[in-house]
Amino acid sequence: MRFQVLGPLRIWDGARWSLLPAAQQRVVLAVLLANVGRVVSADQLIDEIWGTEPPRSALATVQVYVSRLRKMLGWAVRGPLLTFDRGYQLTIDDGDIDAQVFDGLLAAGRREVVAGRHDEAVEQLSRALALWRGPALADVPSSPMVGAEAMRLERCRLSAMEERFGALLQLRRHADIVDELQAVVRQHPMRERLWAQLMRALYRSGRRGEALAAYREARRLLVAELGLEPGPELRDTHRAVLDDDPRLAAPPPPVGPERVVPAQLPADVAGFTGRETELGRLDALADEPARAGQRRQGDTGPTAMVVCAVAGTAGVGKTALAVHWAHRVRDRFPDGQLYVNLRGYASGAPLRPIEALARFLAALGVRAERVPAQVDEAAALFRSLVTGRRMLILLDNANHPDQVRPLLPGEARCLVVVTSRDRLDGLVARDGAARVTLDVLRPAAARRLLTRIVGPDRVDAEPDAVAELARLCGHLPLALRIAGAHLFSRPATTIGGYAAELSSGDRLAALAVHEDPRAAVRVALDQSCALLDEPARRMFGLLGLVPGPDVTAPVAAGLADTGTSEAEELLDRLAAAHLIEEHAPGRYALHDLLRLYAVSIAGPAVDGPPAPAGIPFSTRPMWSWSG
Repeated sequence: MRFQVLGPLRIWDGARWSLLPAAQQRVVLAVLLANVGRVVSADQLIDEIWGTEPPRSALATVQVYVSRLRKMLGWAVRGPLLTFDRGYQLTIDDGDIDAQVFDGLLAAGRREVVAGRHDEAVEQLSRALALWRGPALADVPSSPMVGAEAMRLERCRLSAMEERFGALLQLRRHADIVDELQAVVRQHPMRERLWAQLMRALYRSGRRGEALAAYREARRLLVAELGLEPGPELRDTHRAVLDDDPRLAAPPPPVGPERVVPAQLPADVAGFTGRETELGRLDALADEPARAGQRRQGDTGPTAMVVCAVAGTAGVGKTALAVHWAHRVRDRFPDGQLYVNLRGYASGAPLRPIEALARFLAALGVRAERVPAQVDEAAALFRSLVTGRRMLILLDNANHPDQVRPLLPGEARCLVVVTSRDRLDGLVARDGAARVTLDVLRPAAARRLLTRIVGPDRVDAEPDAVAELARLCGHLPLALRIAGAHLFSRPATTIGGYAAELSSGDRLAALAVHEDPRAAVRVALDQSCALLDEPARRMFGLLGLVPGPDVTAPVAAGLADTGTSEAEELLDRLAAAHLIEEHAPGRYALHDLLRLYAVSIAGPAVDGPPAPAGIPFSTRPMWSWSG
């Protein structure tokens, strides 16, 4: 640490801890420390030092104080203490100020309390309280900001004391803390929680009369000083002591923490077919957590968790693959499997990270009232609970890396699988995620899938019709399963006859299960397009009207009457959403069903800006579509 504020303000000059000789200079440093990372204007510093009547030399004096601070700490002008236009910014690491170290230890101690690890909580909270050397900023002259920061730190100190006493009571160490509690309540007689803790400690130590006397003293002080009767906690404790309530007794000795083993995977997909290459890739990734679990102290084995993003277009079978594979390897993760549908492409609002964390924490045994309300605190508690465990975590239907990051554990023995229609490039770049990209099924795998649903006799009887049906379904697993379900429910219909129906009618409308709105190709594609902005949606519709096999950025620019760079950006966004595919460098194509869907939305898509040079879209020359 370079700065100490939990007591008299002191700085480390590289050789020893020193006090600042000038009182006003201490105000300048205290204000800068209270605003680390933020610019503090010179006018604000002047107000903190002199209030409403500053001398004429106030600005020059502040500049001198800042210069002296830099000199004392050996900092250059462009060091951590930066100068802006009539302002200053102190930029240092969290561990450079004892108050920030204290805040971190207090937060860690609270997480251990919530998790029921009271020994660890006492250790963290004791370390936090040991940093204090007296009242915060004790030798800094009072000013609005200095006073507010000192009060905040003092409240946190009292909270840390109460959390520590509570953890010690849970550990049956009531007799050890009676004297300490009595001293603390004398210093802070308005803290009712401290009085209640003292009463419990006295009662459990066989000193029931003293516990009742403590209540009478607390009530007398509260009425005399504040004109208030004791609050619910103190009154309930008093009543429990009077009644010898068994709930006041010390908790039973710990028998070891109860470890909840969640098993949240959805049911495996019946008739799962193909994907041997992708399953092998996932199997290889699952070996990393196993090696991390075998690492001994001092080894240089893997320490980072494994994250895998399974990406692909709507209906391609991402969830089916992830769930099927998770069931195959669940025995490798004996501490449990967590699953959540993040609803990134549902018709309603996506699931917020705090909602997903609340579900995970509940699955790990945390009571609802103990779940933190802030996402950062909930994520930290989740990481603490998962530490030391080998778990599989399946995050289904994510739409953005920010929806995923708070749900990532820090444990290398865990493996996280994320499914998304987006490439999640940010998760790959920042979090080291591996990527498994799903394409449509190969013809042989599509035939096997139809065979599992319809039956081998009907499939073997019409091999050419089966191939044509797979083509009409674009070899998309969702479409193939819907077509197979229709054929299964119509045993008298030939596969060729059903394929002819699909070919001659509205294929997208036909590939739907009307009793289940979610089992429809168009619904799945609608959900993907709903996340596109208007320029991307319009470009997608225009691409469906291209008669050639693919398109390049210059051609797309001509279609949309926009610049080539903007067209490149739009094409990349559509490819990231797996609505088009860059099958060769700079060349983009659509799968058959996606092309049909794009054509179906092209009407509103072309109602935007006019065609280039005033030429109607239907009469534009077609010679350049292939690039």
